[in-house]
Amino acid sequence: MVFKDIQEGSYADQYSDTFFWLADSMISNECFLCNDPNVGLSINEERTYVKCYLGDTGLLLSHAFDENELLESEVYAQILNDKLSVNEGMLYENVIAQMLVANGHKLYFYTHYSIEKHRNDIEIDFIISNNSKLKYKMYPIEVKSGKKYTTTSLNRFMEKYKSRIGESYIIHPKNLIIKDNIVCIPAYMTFCL
Repeated sequence: MVFKDIQEGSYADQYSDTFFWLADSMISNECFLCNDPNVGLSINEERTYVKCYLGDTGLLLSHAFDENELLESEVYAQILNDKLSVNEGMLYENVIAQMLVANGHKLYFYTHYSIEKHRNDIEIDFIISNNSKLKYKMYPIEVKSGKKYTTTSLNRFMEKYKSRIGESYIIHPKNLIIKDNIVCIPAYMTFCL
């Protein structure tokens, strides 16, 4: 979210109470940028960069299509039959965020801007920790809604922070596989993280 898109000249501090209220009331799940993923992810969180996921993905879907005059059951049927154009990646990521929060995880994400490339060259959807007091490790998670995808960003992140990472995960719509030191799990296994 870019705050100046809400209103020209706005900044993060103007909306901090609003985001706190939404998260505290469990309407949304906040995911903060962790600019130096290390021990104690919250120590390095950047609260001016936040992703908001709706706490109820079904409600998100219902509101996304409520202006189309379709009954809720019709919306779900059309999505399941691949007859309705929808950003499946957004919905899939929202579901995973909802599951991680239900499992007791606080949500963080990571992004790295490359000055040479003039764009982000590393983007990690979620970073969670193992909460160990003795052997602290973090676990990067990439969410992929399609069956074909690349792992470029995750590979760069793993190389950059290899000493801090326990395991790396991709949550995808395929079966469980392990490839190139990445554990790829189907969405229903998210509760195991």
